[in-house]
Amino acid sequence: MSSVTIGEFAAVIVAIAVVVTAAFLIVALNNLNNTLARLSETANELRSEGISAFTELRALVADADAELDKVDLVLDRADVATSAISETSRRTHEAVQDPVIRTLAIASGSSKMGRAWLWSRRKKNRAKALESLPELELDLSEPRPRRRNTLAP
Repeated sequence: MSSVTIGEFAAVIVAIAVVVTAAFLIVALNNLNNTLARLSETANELRSEGISAFTELRALVADADAELDKVDLVLDRADVATSAISETSRRTHEAVQDPVIRTLAIASGSSKMGRAWLWSRRKKNRAKALESLPELELDLSEPRPRRRNTLAP
């Protein structure tokens, strides 16, 4: 039998360790390569979905912008209409205010004059009626008879 020296034994051990380490590194590199391949696929999927999502988002933003333009136009027209109504109201108030106040003043004055005329006429008629009535003599010396209380039990 041949004897193996310590140097040869150490060389065999180192060779086995190198082979095991190389095998371990090959397996690790293979796993890393698979992980990178999956990561690349995921990135491509995200890119394609992201592009379609951004395309849809741009379309939605364009639609929203068009709708906002319509709303802005409606608000502008409403503002113009409000201004026109306000101006019309102000001018109508100015045009009607004086004649209405004068008419109310005339009506109030006419009413007061009519009441005064009716009051004076009634006063004259009462005076004439009192003149035409004979004088009544009242005897206040005798007390008047009392009425019976019909509600008492």
